[in-house]
Amino acid sequence: MPATSVDQLFDAAFLTRLETLSLAARQLVRGRMKAERRSTQRGSSVEFAEYRPFVAGDDFRYIDWNAYARWRQLVLKLYVEEQDLYVHLMLDCTASMNWGEPLKFDYARRAAAGLAYLALANLDRVSIVPLGSEAYGHWHPARGRDRFLPLLRWLALCPVDGHPRSLEHAARLWLARKPRRGMVIVVSDLFGADLEDATRALDRVRYARHELAVIQIMDPGEQSAGELGEYELLDTEYGGRAKVIVDTAAAREFRDRFEAYQEGIVRYCRRHHMALLQVSTSLEVTELLLRALQKGGFVR
Repeated sequence: MPATSVDQLFDAAFLTRLETLSLAARQLVRGRMKAERRSTQRGSSVEFAEYRPFVAGDDFRYIDWNAYARWRQLVLKLYVEEQDLYVHLMLDCTASMNWGEPLKFDYARRAAAGLAYLALANLDRVSIVPLGSEAYGHWHPARGRDRFLPLLRWLALCPVDGHPRSLEHAARLWLARKPRRGMVIVVSDLFGADLEDATRALDRVRYARHELAVIQIMDPGEQSAGELGEYELLDTEYGGRAKVIVDTAAAREFRDRFEAYQEGIVRYCRRHHMALLQVSTSLEVTELLLRALQKGGFVR
């Protein structure tokens, strides 16, 4: 069962490494944050954009009186507006995540916590979307480090849903709420109702014009058919059972299909210019976060 204790899921050593990583993150992104957050809108930041003539209804406080003294014409001084970045973490809570050692779901929650911490430390607004466990409710957009501990408590109590769920359906439900457009990071094993379910879910988010990044989490045991012999397989998503004999040919076919699926995910993300990390749960979560920072596109 998924851990329900904050101390069990997020130990002190993990939180200490997050703080160290956040310092590195600030150095990596300091030079590019302002440029990446520029908006096409005009506002009241400190960077000048352009002049335009004053018209009835404009705020007279933005009149440039020095320009009026020179040109005898009322003009407004406009500035580039910087906007908050909204980071939406889509956490896969479907039944296939409740497997492995450590549980893929626990690993995913730790990864989501790390990404949230880095975003909150950079004053971004963070939300968490539990894919397939909508009854639990969403973590609504929040900003500031003081929201991190409540977020950890929320993650620790977030359950895996034991019922059959479609990733595409879960994405559609979230988009129906009309979330603020921003950066969407999907943390999932990408095992859905069928082989195309995950890419259909990503398509829906992409069509809504969010910027997308994907972290695919795999358990080492999923990458091969295991020892040769007779087995009864259980479909963790839909509960079906099947008896199989794993011989050399079956093991080779399993490996080939697994590799083909992984390569298909890579091609899909490259075609649509999505950042992608395919990682095993044997990799330390903080190392995953460091790789995300180095690749760019995950945390700003």
